[in-house]
Amino acid sequence: MKWLVALIVIAGLLLAGCSPPPETTATETPTITPPPELYDKTWVSPGKVEVGNFYPGARAEYMISLHNGSDEPAEFSVSYRVSDNITEGYEPAPVTAEDWVIIAEPAPVLAAKETKDILIAVEMPGDAEAPPKWEFQIVVKDVTQTGMVQTELACRWLVAMK
Repeated sequence: MKWLVALIVIAGLLLAGCSPPPETTATETPTITPPPELYDKTWVSPGKVEVGNFYPGARAEYMISLHNGSDEPAEFSVSYRVSDNITEGYEPAPVTAEDWVIIAEPAPVLAAKETKDILIAVEMPGDAEAPPKWEFQIVVKDVTQTGMVQTELACRWLVAMK
């Protein structure tokens, strides 16, 4: 008799549509395989990550690749930045979003010609609020650069809320 009651309860839950929430996803767009001539260049890939179905309490992770094109080892700085040129249809990230971004290795040191994957995660607190679509950047800088002109590379993160 107990198994019959359990079966009826489970069937009722299935019919009522009780199912776990959809998974939050992060995908890169578009994927480009760097040509061999970029072996001697410093680069970060992908240039854009799209996070879909995001919601308060969710976590999205993505590995970015960093390549040191120099003939010498180099230390890099990997950091969060609010985008100054926002993609059409998106808003700047909320002020508190900087606290939601986790950079697994914010100061990696890469050997000459080495490529390394670095985990970036966005973990939104359950009580946080954000616009329906918002954007931020992960910025990479070779801190061994000298001179008046120094370059930074950026990976744009586009977040769409559920």
